[in-house]
Amino acid sequence: MRAILAGAGVAFVAGVIAACSASKMSAAAPVAASPQSAGSMPGDPHTEIDRLSKEIDDELAKAGVATMQQPSCAAAGTCSAVPMAVAPIAQDATCKPAKSDTCDQACTLSTSICTNADRICKLAGDLGGADQYANEKCQSGNESCSRSHERCCGCT
Repeated sequence: MRAILAGAGVAFVAGVIAACSASKMSAAAPVAASPQSAGSMPGDPHTEIDRLSKEIDDELAKAGVATMQQPSCAAAGTCSAVPMAVAPIAQDATCKPAKSDTCDQACTLSTSICTNADRICKLAGDLGGADQYANEKCQSGNESCSRSHERCCGCT
């Protein structure tokens, strides 16, 4: 009989703990979604575009190049999903940076920026080329690529 009562007591305590935990969880304030994650799902092209765009901004800062606030085409609403035709530094015969660690770093960052810009433009194209946000990020990436390419090639 004691074993039955002890078992019933343990079950009762466990039930009370579970009930209290559930009420605390339901009473807690809901967690707000971050602006970037709101409406985005795993594999969402906008999430990938935002990640690549942030990498470009970080790399521009490392290279000492000002980040873009808005691409030049944004005000007119004429941004497209077409990547710029900037030759990779390794294939650009006109690009002759000085042989130094500073120039090597500037050129490595430029290559990374241009690779990310190209990827953003491909994602914008995958969205049909009609997604204004993606197109603006594409063009912003293109302009960042161009500026970082100039910085690399003009490095002395």
